[in-house]
Amino acid sequence: MNHLLKSIFLLLAASIAPSAQADALTGAWRGELTLGQHKLPLVFNFSEPTTGNTACTIDSPSQGAKGIATNVTFCSQDSIALECAAIGASFSGKISSGSIAGTFSQRGYSFPLNLTPESPLEDRRPQTPKPPFPYNITDTVFTAPDGAVMSATLTMPATATGGKVPAIVMVTGSGPQNRDEEILEHRPFAVIADFLARNGIASLRYDDRGTGRSTGDFHNATTHTFKEDAASGIRFLRTIPGIDNVGVLGHSEGGTIAFMLGAEKAPDFIISLAGMSVPGKETLIMQNGRALDKAGLNGDDKKNTLTLMGIVFDSIAAQHRQGISTPIDVDSICRASGANVPPQIVSSLKMTATTRTPWIDAFIDLDPGEYIGKVKCPMLAINGDKDTQVEASANISIIRKMAPHAETEILPGLNHLMQHCATGDASEYGEIRETIAPEALDAILRFIIKTTQK
Repeated sequence: MNHLLKSIFLLLAASIAPSAQADALTGAWRGELTLGQHKLPLVFNFSEPTTGNTACTIDSPSQGAKGIATNVTFCSQDSIALECAAIGASFSGKISSGSIAGTFSQRGYSFPLNLTPESPLEDRRPQTPKPPFPYNITDTVFTAPDGAVMSATLTMPATATGGKVPAIVMVTGSGPQNRDEEILEHRPFAVIADFLARNGIASLRYDDRGTGRSTGDFHNATTHTFKEDAASGIRFLRTIPGIDNVGVLGHSEGGTIAFMLGAEKAPDFIISLAGMSVPGKETLIMQNGRALDKAGLNGDDKKNTLTLMGIVFDSIAAQHRQGISTPIDVDSICRASGANVPPQIVSSLKMTATTRTPWIDAFIDLDPGEYIGKVKCPMLAINGDKDTQVEASANISIIRKMAPHAETEILPGLNHLMQHCATGDASEYGEIRETIAPEALDAILRFIIKTTQK
């Protein structure tokens, strides 16, 4: 989930007046920093303003940072050097035919960084919809219970003009997401909306509260808040002429929200893509266990770390049920447990326990199973067997047990984003050209048609 995908390097945009030398270098050039087992893509956007000097901005796609200004200190036919004081970084490289071989330095650390010309977006993300569109697209708004105005896109198939069509509300995963659930230049909700509209199904997708053009407070929101936002979208869709059955399609946290809405009988059907059915505490422990494996922490160190984590999470959940949020004394818990945990892990847990948000408190205390058993409407749950964020077999087994009527599929070779992948690790997301696997799209379509034509 996106709350858990944080890069080591924080790139903050700043406005620094560019200066340069005489020879110009133009266009977008992309490279990847290798940080242990993680890769951080960077894009250098070179241009030649009217001054004739070379200017440059940097994008960090995986962190959503764009247009970070730099100071080009030197540019010739075969060399480039620049500085970015805002992030304490610099880059220098040798220009040759089709590449720039250089070094990226930041706060005392240096990494090789080779740049090559950026390929067009349609080559990098071929599934992203491109006009002209054989359906109608309307920018619209609806209002959440607390007054937040949700900015949205309504996509209506051409067949809606002559009769009624089914529709879905799309609910994003965790973290501030725009209406396309955009991540690393992938726009999965735009792809789904396009596919469904071409097959006679309408959709409503919206910017999360406090994100994009939507108003509202994101920082103090919880999964329950986002559920109410989605419920408002359902009510709005039911007022649109030409709309018949209204369902919910949620990804990741949005899939869990679909279960919650189904339990309340708000939608006519629900679709969960990589939705969590395992309790939030267990999901976080599983994700942290994978992270510890990647970091090379195993044996008793890993076991003790996860034990301590579980005790801290239990304390947070207990506070949430009491309606309070006070700092957790991790040192005391560590001493009482007798667990020998690496100091850096203890420090990280202290940070989590003392600087919590309402979302993390509610998430740790969340048990989707309490809702799944109450869902009576048609349900489809899809997971990828290489998902490293929401473990497929554990989640699907809970759904099959608690909602026997549900249709479930574990699709081979797919990750958390429903992409074909090699390992399923989040570091692959941006490297994959595919936004969403065709078999996942087909499963969604088959289910909606079967469900709404009864």
